[in-house]
Amino acid sequence: MNIQFYSKLFFMTVNRSLTTREKEILQLIFCGYTDRHIAEELSISDKTASTHRKHMLKKLEVKNTASLIRYAMEKKLVK
Repeated sequence: MNIQFYSKLFFMTVNRSLTTREKEILQLIFCGYTDRHIAEELSISDKTASTHRKHMLKKLEVKNTASLIRYAMEKKLVK
């Protein structure tokens, strides 16, 4: 294997890792919270909660919230 392969693998791993805030929001999504409820719980706007959700979908390469939850459960990202 060459250096380009390892560089790409490292980039993919870093790019797919979630921020602390995204992990917090993921846990709330797992618990059934809507964007509005997440916003109220974390004192952020609905739009910010929605943006975090969209970023997670993109980072983890899943299509919808159900897939996001399934991925989180498989990777043991939620309790």
